[in-house]
Amino acid sequence: MSKEEQIEELQEILREDSENYRARRELALILIDAGFAKEAAQHLRYLLRKFPNDVQLFYNLGIAYEKQKQFELAKDSYISALNIEPDNMDTMYNLGLVHLELKDFERGIECFNSVLSQDENDSNSYFNLGLCYLKKGDSVNALDNFQNTIDINDEDLYAHFYIGNILFDMGDLQGAKNEFNRVIELSADY
Repeated sequence: MSKEEQIEELQEILREDSENYRARRELALILIDAGFAKEAAQHLRYLLRKFPNDVQLFYNLGIAYEKQKQFELAKDSYISALNIEPDNMDTMYNLGLVHLELKDFERGIECFNSVLSQDENDSNSYFNLGLCYLKKGDSVNALDNFQNTIDINDEDLYAHFYIGNILFDMGDLQGAKNEFNRVIELSADY
């Protein structure tokens, strides 16, 4: 069954029974996945009026807001989820991404470090720490975190790319060349 058919089926269920919360939740998730974040957010806000302590609803609402580039609202949703379940590392990671978008690099760093305190092998958190430090103008810490990324996942071409740029800026042309060659090995058309 296609997403469009699933959406239509769930909408029909809700037309017959608007209080079918399971169908509404499922519809919201499919709408997010299908690119209808605004409509998904409406359903999630409705559900949150009924279930105000549901971490997953706040988390998914944050995702819906992110997809709409409403980062302040996404931040508020993730913070609400963390107020209920402080150790939810998926939510903490997404909050870090939102802080990165909002250029609040210090808070982004806090979020990614929090994730890494629970999972020291999360290459994505190291990568995003690298971005936070790079955007702050701290090339040394950025380089360390991009290196941590490729120590865990040597196929992260973006980490190699950023390392190459940092090494180039630092005057290490051979090191930069090695990193750029690795990028080409991983993705010849990049």
